[in-house]
Amino acid sequence: MSYRRQNAFTLIELLVVIAIIAILAAILFPVFAQAREQARKATCISNLKQLTSSWLMYVQDYDERWVTTGKGYPDNADRSQCGDNGSDIRDANYLVQPYVKNFNIFFCPDRTIPGNEPSFVSPINPQGKWIGYGMNYGPYHNRNGYGLFAISTKYTPGDYWQGCRHYYPGRALAEFATPAEMIAQADTNDSPQYTLAPYDQNQTGSPLSEIRHNGNYSVSFVDGHAKSWHWKPYTFGGDDFEFQPSDVKQLLQFCYNPDAVMGASSTNFTPESTMSCRETVNWMASIRKPYPGYTGQ
Repeated sequence: MSYRRQNAFTLIELLVVIAIIAILAAILFPVFAQAREQARKATCISNLKQLTSSWLMYVQDYDERWVTTGKGYPDNADRSQCGDNGSDIRDANYLVQPYVKNFNIFFCPDRTIPGNEPSFVSPINPQGKWIGYGMNYGPYHNRNGYGLFAISTKYTPGDYWQGCRHYYPGRALAEFATPAEMIAQADTNDSPQYTLAPYDQNQTGSPLSEIRHNGNYSVSFVDGHAKSWHWKPYTFGGDDFEFQPSDVKQLLQFCYNPDAVMGASSTNFTPESTMSCRETVNWMASIRKPYPGYTGQ
């Protein structure tokens, strides 16, 4: 009687193969995760470049002046009537629609709505996603007029929004000292108003987990190009933290003119409103400190 020998793996051989696969997976999965993150970051930069190009088309059609945008702060009025969630036709995201025609570019692929936070549903945002990008309002506070917009102004008597909203008149392109170096838009953590100013990059109580792209935020400029900048949280004033470019010199690129001075006003945030834009940046650099416990890059 003859026996046919059957080829088979022994238990030890199977365990060795499984161990090799596990080692390879442990090595490759982080690489895949980094590749996916790089792809999302590239999508973000592309979105921002397209969005800024759309705004520049808008600017050319409106006498080379940046959009005038409203904000939903109530002035002694019921906040529910102020439409601060981007759901009214005066919102900047509506005004740029003729040039965009694709609302998906408003969303950062890495941004999600944190737990127990509201969504913001509107006709052009039916899923209520949080917008990923904000326009430059200046190096620190959004109401002082050092960015794309002039100083915060209340609506005139008789206007529909009187007592409920104030707005920001867009500046003329000729006012920008160095358009190729001035920030137009960037990733923002603000919500629901999607403002870009370091003061607004942290809502009180926001967790560090809301920081995305490992702190490598997409930034676009008034001449239309876009790139990635590294941002970090800093202890600053009375907020939990403020999120700013890690290179303090980049804060100066929030200024429409580094030597501009707004002058003191009771409606504006001090001490910034009593300093030039350059002095504001120097003041910020002198008092910010690395946020303790931040383990990002």
